[in-house]
Amino acid sequence: MRRSALPTVPLPAGLPFPMLIATVAALLAALLAAPAARASAQDAAGAQRRTPVVLVHGYGDTAASLDGLEDYLHAQGWLSSDLAEFGYDWAATNESNATRFGAFLTERFGTRQVDVVAHSMGSLLTRKYLKDGGSSRVRAWVSLGGPNHGAGDAAPCGPFATFCDIHAASLADMTPGSAFLNSLNAGDETPGATRYTTFSSTCDQQIPPGDSRAPRSTELAGAVNHLLPVGDSGCPSHYGLLSNDWVRRQIVAEFSKDPVTQVDLKSGPFRITVDSARFTSTGESGPELYDGLTLTTDGTARTLWHRDRAGATAFPDYDPWFGIDDSSRSQVFSGEATVTAYLTDADYTAGNNDDVMAAGRVHWDPALGFGRFTAKMLGVDGGEAAVTYTVTPAQSAVPACRLRVDQAELTYFDDGTTRPALYGDIAVRTGDGARSAVWTRSASDPSTFPNQGNRSNPDPYFYQRVGSGATYAPGPFELGVYLWDYDASSADDLVARGTVAWDPYTDQPGTRTSEFYGDDGGHVKVTWTVLCP
Repeated sequence: MRRSALPTVPLPAGLPFPMLIATVAALLAALLAAPAARASAQDAAGAQRRTPVVLVHGYGDTAASLDGLEDYLHAQGWLSSDLAEFGYDWAATNESNATRFGAFLTERFGTRQVDVVAHSMGSLLTRKYLKDGGSSRVRAWVSLGGPNHGAGDAAPCGPFATFCDIHAASLADMTPGSAFLNSLNAGDETPGATRYTTFSSTCDQQIPPGDSRAPRSTELAGAVNHLLPVGDSGCPSHYGLLSNDWVRRQIVAEFSKDPVTQVDLKSGPFRITVDSARFTSTGESGPELYDGLTLTTDGTARTLWHRDRAGATAFPDYDPWFGIDDSSRSQVFSGEATVTAYLTDADYTAGNNDDVMAAGRVHWDPALGFGRFTAKMLGVDGGEAAVTYTVTPAQSAVPACRLRVDQAELTYFDDGTTRPALYGDIAVRTGDGARSAVWTRSASDPSTFPNQGNRSNPDPYFYQRVGSGATYAPGPFELGVYLWDYDASSADDLVARGTVAWDPYTDQPGTRTSEFYGDDGGHVKVTWTVLCP
């Protein structure tokens, strides 16, 4: 996956022996001078680990706009797992996004220091993070066309600040002379021990360096400032700064000043299983989504979930796994794996563009080791796709176990006497991709749980007493509960929802009880047991 290889060079036929020796020597020298191919997981017991690099997009963009630069850094020797794209709600304030950026760094890289490349407005939120104490986490920071002293295009927000605050608060932040910029640039523009570098271009039409309203906006006092064209750099546009070869070489040179460590690599083949995918939004109720989720292993992409725009739909809350294709979610591979999210809200309101509510990529490579991982990919309107996946050896040494549902009880406090007609399911999903329903009903055939209507002698086992159909399989397991109350006269209520996981790497076999809650006092208590040979 994204690896280069040494060229295959045929030897000329019929050369005398001395000339053949000379030819071989010349070819060998040429090959040694060529960029070395990156070792596969099977070929190397260890690899050089560089400082992680976090890429941050600008106003109106998504994390997907950073794919090309991320691929370039990977080709220059960075481990895939040490590269990350930070997506965010570009219409929100830079202050709020700076807080989310700090949380993202911790989620992806723990306490490790990172390097940052910020394009356009991404420079402002990352600078806010640095100014508020984050400089100890960032070794080097690079701004590509950042409106560090304002953007001329945002100047109309001055007299229309209220309009900008309502429709895109970040525009007001970028207005030259705004309270946000005045505070950000007060005192030391390059605080802490972080190394600061900026790149701007005379051909940048979005952040023109000669704009009288924001002269030399990108440059910072105390930073190494590059104004292009320089030498063979050419004259890139605002977005061309992301793909400019000269700029990319300077970024690699700057980040190569960081120390390098050795890291052990696990040996393949491996198995990755996408256990679950969750989508939430704090700013949009019930978005109708299209595009989708993909899993790429060893360069081959497979669809996990997809809708085209005409078939846009909400992720089905009654399915804890969002209809992920079982044939794609578990794959054997030898090198690297990537989960990609690109989820767009089909906004049919006239005058509104479709919003990308979650976008980005998360990578696994042998340096991360085995276990269960969760990665979040963000977008506008508080959109968030959280994907949980497990990586094990392909021939897993983890014993095959079984999750058995022993009993489940429902209580429902809508009016104290109503027997809800329920649909949805209680289901178990195993690490090999199999799914088994313990109790299930469709919306066209709802039913009461048997402990309803006879509360003095409830039956806690439903109609199927144990996890029928659940066989021994390698973990992890997920137990999911999604139960709706069918109501012919009003909207259906989600009376219980949620999932609970059992991980063979961290959890012990045995019996436990999990509780799930929902609307109108809905409460399901499930007792379940994991049995291992």
